[in-house]
Amino acid sequence: MAFALGPIATAAIGLITVPAIAWVFPPADVGRLNVVQVAVSFGVLLFNLGLDRAYVREYHEWSDRGALLKACFAPGFGLMLLAMLFSFPFDQRIATWLFGLGHMVYYWILVACVLVSFISRFLSLILRMQDRGLAFSLSQMLPKIILLLVVGVLFLPMFSRSFGQLEVAYLVSLLSVLFIYSWNTWRDWVPALKASVSRKQVRRLLGYGVPLIFAGIAYWGLDATSTLTLRSLSTLSELAVYSVSMSFAGVGIVFQTIFTVLWAPMVYKWVANGVDMRRVDHIAQQALAVVCVLWVLSGTFSWLADFVLPARYAQVKYLMLCCIGQPLLYTLSEVTCVGIGITRRTMLSLWSTVIALIVNVAGSIWLVPAHGAAGAVVANAVAFLVFFVARTEASAHVWRPFPRARLYAFVIAAVALSIATLVWGPSLPIHFSFVWLGMLPVVVWCFRAEWVGMYGAFRSAIKAELLSSEPSGGSGTIP
Repeated sequence: MAFALGPIATAAIGLITVPAIAWVFPPADVGRLNVVQVAVSFGVLLFNLGLDRAYVREYHEWSDRGALLKACFAPGFGLMLLAMLFSFPFDQRIATWLFGLGHMVYYWILVACVLVSFISRFLSLILRMQDRGLAFSLSQMLPKIILLLVVGVLFLPMFSRSFGQLEVAYLVSLLSVLFIYSWNTWRDWVPALKASVSRKQVRRLLGYGVPLIFAGIAYWGLDATSTLTLRSLSTLSELAVYSVSMSFAGVGIVFQTIFTVLWAPMVYKWVANGVDMRRVDHIAQQALAVVCVLWVLSGTFSWLADFVLPARYAQVKYLMLCCIGQPLLYTLSEVTCVGIGITRRTMLSLWSTVIALIVNVAGSIWLVPAHGAAGAVVANAVAFLVFFVARTEASAHVWRPFPRARLYAFVIAAVALSIATLVWGPSLPIHFSFVWLGMLPVVVWCFRAEWVGMYGAFRSAIKAELLSSEPSGGSGTIP
């Protein structure tokens, strides 16, 4: 629950921040901010060399965790500084290519964002692996609050509301979270500065992480294809509509964030302790139940976006239903592909992502020129469906077979209904939200066993927590 607080609060704040940015800044600048965010995610994925995943994988098996942190952080950080040095002569050209504005200061603000985000990524892992859920959540909430406050200040008449101001506001929000992470983890990263690490240890970690570099870049490409094709084949206004639509798919991103933060460390802990991994089959069905309900609820209430966005973003309520497929399908694939991580067959993650990337690029090139943001979200939804199926099948092949027909049936139906809503929603004789509302009792009934199981597990967890908090010799009763 402590880990869930951050993503939930962040999404709630985002429901205020995104409309505020949409009202204060023109669509072209909103689109450029999306380019910044995509570039920052690429920088972090590229330069961490897959060693952030190696840190999580090896955390419970290294006795000197300061040395582990140093061994995972230093190679990518050094490579990043070297890349920054080599990019110096091309800063203005890169800024023009990314933002359509030939000011080199925009590029160096972007570089600062990448540097800050890279450091924050590793510091956040310390909090996660130590199960410090409240500190982790507060650190996630702060940048959204800071960004909202700065955007509120920029709304004052004395400011010109340029893209440079928006980019600086984003950097300030990232710096705030770095400060909090640094303060909360100084007892861990200060000893890491003095820790001794051998080349053999670093090579072993790189052996695990290097395949994940390519998988990470491929996933970034899968995630960023829509942004890049809209930037090159459409307009910044269409990119702004897509960016806002993705932001309004926040309920799926909340689920993805909570689940991925908890899932991988927990699974590897089970493996280290010899737990019966057949429990993953039940968790996969429970995750599918949550995914379906979140998808249906998003379709039922997506029309509320019209009340908080300017009129030029009226298409968002249709687009966001395809957008929500990305975080939900990724989250579900994290459960079903667990065998890839357990068997350390990380190359399969790469090939699964590459297949989905090819689908996304081909679909985007075909659909974006004619349909803009609508074409981008359709291509993205289909690509993430392929991504989910590929990872699931790969895991079943290298680990052990498990039931998959029900998983595929429901996710294919959800993607198909989302695309149908986008295509025919505006012309339906009844409001499209009633169609999604009619699906809610169907989903609840089909997953009734999973709801009962999750409720029972939640009650057991609460009882265990209450019992552990009882003072020694206490006689309190548990309801």
